[in-house]
Amino acid sequence: MNPPTLVEHAPLSFGLFAMCRTMFGYGTELLLRLGLYPGQELILMRLYDADGQTQSDLQASLGSDHSTISRSIRRMEEAGLVTRSPADHDRRAMVVSLTDAGRALRPGLTEMWGTMEAALSGALTEQERTDLPRTVCSLHRALASARAAG
Repeated sequence: MNPPTLVEHAPLSFGLFAMCRTMFGYGTELLLRLGLYPGQELILMRLYDADGQTQSDLQASLGSDHSTISRSIRRMEEAGLVTRSPADHDRRAMVVSLTDAGRALRPGLTEMWGTMEAALSGALTEQERTDLPRTVCSLHRALASARAAG
């Protein structure tokens, strides 16, 4: 892919941005086949690790804003994937729990991530597969720091 001349001085940024857009698009296609929208899989994955979390805890662990999490959980509740109920310790806090239908999506999500992983790792050498996760984490930290610094 030839980047636009405007980004000739930023080939790494442009390449990663283009890859992320393609990955997001492919991931969205795979999620839609499962009846999910982007972001809902992350909520399910957090609940698979620890079912019965407050909406605030899910929001904090995913780094999303309140309205985004609230809207996603409401849609998931309407779809029968999760339930919400007031917390025992604080009736204002809502506890989100998986339903049987939500639990039943776990194998499909596992397969989805495996499909994406296979597509990515198939393009890499064994050494690159070992090194890339560390590199991606370093890049993520650098961007998060730059964003936080304004």
